[in-house]
Amino acid sequence: MLKAEHAQARAERKAKLQARIDALNAKLQEKLDQAKQRSEQIKGETEAKVQALQKRAAKAQGDARQAFGCAPAKIRGEYEERSRRLKGLAAEQLRKAAAQLEK
Repeated sequence: MLKAEHAQARAERKAKLQARIDALNAKLQEKLDQAKQRSEQIKGETEAKVQALQKRAAKAQGDARQAFGCAPAKIRGEYEERSRRLKGLAAEQLRKAAAQLEK
């Protein structure tokens, strides 16, 4: 009888641990989905800005045309920087989540 109680207690403990792991995995997946969605949103906004500036540059003349011509590269650079930071934050959250799972 004592062995049966011990086995049942272990099974209950394992079930609780698995439920916690599943909850953390679900939370992590949600965060990853949010980060991906935000990244795609930023990319779309950036491309829209670049296209708008390219249209304005095509219509502009002289020095204004040159100024508009440089702007898309600057905007794309800023996008790359934001994207790099978001990926870094996502990687850090993954490391934290993995550490929690190991506890």
